[in-house]
Amino acid sequence: MFWKIFVEIICAFIPNINNSRYKVKMYLRHIWALLHVKRRAAYVGKGLKLGGNAYVTKQTIIHENVHLGNIRVLGPSKFEIGSYCAVGEDLLVLTGNHNYLGNMIPFDDTWIDKDVVVEDACWIGARVTLLPGTHIGEGAIIQGGAVVHGNIPPLAIAGGNPAKVFKYRDKEVYEKLKAENRYYIS
Repeated sequence: MFWKIFVEIICAFIPNINNSRYKVKMYLRHIWALLHVKRRAAYVGKGLKLGGNAYVTKQTIIHENVHLGNIRVLGPSKFEIGSYCAVGEDLLVLTGNHNYLGNMIPFDDTWIDKDVVVEDACWIGARVTLLPGTHIGEGAIIQGGAVVHGNIPPLAIAGGNPAKVFKYRDKEVYEKLKAENRYYIS
């Protein structure tokens, strides 16, 4: 009952919402996710855009002008994403893993922790998984559905499971666009 009344109030006070309950729910979900990220993350730069739900840890660092779809960050180590990155739906970031080398099988109660870093101007497709210790270089593109572990060099285009580099962006074009400050910001 409360939810229906709340939606009606929002419909009455938000301009251009056209009394669509779906739009109101999506708007509220977006605001809730944005508040969660800003409250929970260690740092959030200006210009963050969220396309869906988000769960981040206290070790998450999000730089300026980042576009995120649904994102879920799990684990005790740092996740850092650089400026002007665009991320598709359902990104899963794991910054830790069970210790399979411990004193029990299949694993014990300790963790193996490794930071995950995505440098500036990267494009990460939908349903990508970033495993502990991943480092993605500046300007890299990660194909949708990829499972990434280890280092992806700058300007690389990678995909698959495990993700492999199969092509590189044109460095001259990239550097020219970067010098002209031609970043995509919607």
